[in-house]
Amino acid sequence: MTGDTLFLVVSDLALAIQGASAYPENHPRVQELLVRLHRRVQSEAERLRGLNIGFFRDHVVVDECPFMEPNPTLARLIERMREKGIEKILISEGITFGELKRFVYFLGSGTGSPSEQFWESIVYGRIEGADSAGAAALGLSPASRSSGIMAGATEALKDVLASMVIERKGSRVEEGRDIVSSIMKGLHQEGMLIDRLIRLQGHDDYTVTHSLNVCILVVAQAAHIGIPENRVREAGLAALLHDIGKEMTPSIILTKPGRLDLDEFDQVKKHPASGAKLLRRIDCGTELPMIVAFEHHIKFDRTGYPKVRTRGPLHIASYMTQIADVYDALRSFRPYQPSIELERTLSIMNEGRGTEFEPRLFDHFVEILS
Repeated sequence: MTGDTLFLVVSDLALAIQGASAYPENHPRVQELLVRLHRRVQSEAERLRGLNIGFFRDHVVVDECPFMEPNPTLARLIERMREKGIEKILISEGITFGELKRFVYFLGSGTGSPSEQFWESIVYGRIEGADSAGAAALGLSPASRSSGIMAGATEALKDVLASMVIERKGSRVEEGRDIVSSIMKGLHQEGMLIDRLIRLQGHDDYTVTHSLNVCILVVAQAAHIGIPENRVREAGLAALLHDIGKEMTPSIILTKPGRLDLDEFDQVKKHPASGAKLLRRIDCGTELPMIVAFEHHIKFDRTGYPKVRTRGPLHIASYMTQIADVYDALRSFRPYQPSIELERTLSIMNEGRGTEFEPRLFDHFVEILS
């Protein structure tokens, strides 16, 4: 029954696209097809927590269910997707009728560039390394930058968090995945925050990828030490936005393929205060992102930047973000710096235990990675 239902989804998609290419927008036949398609897509996306449709050679795969001998209607759909350069479509829960209709007309019109489109609940593009029907579960090279931010979080959660949380606490993986998914959903609904991330991605793509990784690492730490779920969610959101102030740092400095000079580093050192100032003006539902943005480069021994006079402890989320920030920076490949293997990374970081990093939290972090 499930296979039949999924076949009807992709069949209705094909018919709706055909209708959109043949009839005016308000034609009753097109409206009928769109209403039926939206009802089915909504239902299946909710049941599956997201609907995945892949196109490979001469067949279609929907949620890993292959349809190997497509009828002429599906054959035309596959050909249209090939013309658009689309191998995979991801549709999120809660997609509106209006957005689905706009997407169908985009596919049916044969015109329009993917970079000109903005989708709240749809990601589409090519599949990296696709060579079989089973490739439906592989990573997506998104055609839409805004949706790509969300998709990137989902894929990173699957690949990074699951490998980090120790086996005997496997339930934490699902908890962490759900928590960060809710963060992503909240950002999706908050136009100001997602707009900032999109603008930052255009400014320096690495910073957004790095921010996603730091978010995941902080969620893993917070879940590991037993912080309540609502507080974990706040810490994850704060970690995701910790570098938002780099939007004000010149892109030529952020992407420089070499060591920064003193003046350039002084420019970079302004991003914690800039980020806190920006987040103060945005309603994040919590002040924690503002606090972490300001504190994440202040070390445990109070060195680092910006300079502060008070000697009290930083917020625990700031300590966790600082650990994750340094770890991901060492582990990530940059044009001017190769990635460092795990054992060497932890050895380097251990030299800062008790000075750069809060010692107990650092020990917990090492436990997670053991």
